Amino acid sequence: MIVRLHNLSARAPVMGDMWAVTSLLIECDAVENGIADPKEEDVQKSWQASGFNLKTDAWVIVSRSGQIVGYADVRQGEDGQLSFSIYVHPEYRGRGIGTLLIWLVEERARQMMRKLSSEGQMTLSIAVSHINQAAQSLLEREGYVQARHFWRLLIEMDEAVLPETCDGGEKGKIRMDLVVDAQNLMGTTPLARRTGMYVARQYHVYEKVLRAEYELVDQDQQEIQYAAV
Repeated sequence: MIVRLHNLSARAPVMGDMWAVTSLLIECDAVENGIADPKEEDVQKSWQASGFNLKTDAWVIVSRSGQIVGYADVRQGEDGQLSFSIYVHPEYRGRGIGTLLIWLVEERARQMMRKLSSEGQMTLSIAVSHINQAAQSLLEREGYVQARHFWRLLIEMDEAVLPETCDGGEKGKIRMDLVVDAQNLMGTTPLARRTGMYVARQYHVYEKVLRAEYELVDQDQQEIQYAAV
């Protein structure tokens, strides 16, 4: 499937796009956070994850010159719910790319939902940087509601990480997701560590209900009524 915007087209990515997509993620990360962390091996790992189909569950937006300026994917989490991510190159924002990607994601998410369990509420969620106000406004226009937020801690170690499992250990980075209850937050405790440095990033999680529990109840009641007739 190819969808065209002005001088842009959307298609499924291929493995040969891996570095271009990684570069896009780095550009977005640098603008929003001032530091870029994505790596090509991270993209490869996510594309090869169990249950993920690169041909149907991801999209790239390509310029006329062949540059990848947008990317999105959708997948099912361990909790059975659906989540997605969207990236648009800073120089190409405001052209409808984000809106198109959301539409593509939602269309695929509903296809996936029909193949999953027919019981319980089904939501589609995305985590966006609290700095990205444009993305938050777009999500709200498309019917998403802010459900919660969390902090992601990226700790860069100056000394060996996990030496008991790494043959003497090696320098590296550790990521941690810290769920913060803003309603009960009384104060902050500074994080001090002599062995390295850390970067804290705040994210908002937006959700959209694709299938509500009451819809299932109504469906069951209708079936009962038909059976009685």
